[in-house]
Amino acid sequence: GLLSSALTEASVAHQVARAGNFFSVFFTEEPVTDFASAKASDTWRFPAFFHALLDAGVYAPPSAFEAWFVSTALDDDAFATIAAALPGAAAAAAAATGGE
Repeated sequence: GLLSSALTEASVAHQVARAGNFFSVFFTEEPVTDFASAKASDTWRFPAFFHALLDAGVYAPPSAFEAWFVSTALDDDAFATIAAALPGAAAAAAAATGGE
């Protein structure tokens, strides 16, 4: 999808967990199967990712531990805005500091 493609292009390790129309992104190479593995991800990358999306007009969940929702309210223009914002957000996640 758009999210995974942008993060892969920016060389950001990530996992996207999905359930129905919900999904979450975790910055890690390891599978995320529970809260402990979610917490072990590079959560320090999320603020830069979130704020880059927000600056581009995309209102994503503000926490690495919250789910995104896909709905029929998202039209082609909304997806175009998201697609345009993701490369910059992925680059911000890649450039983020705070990990070991």
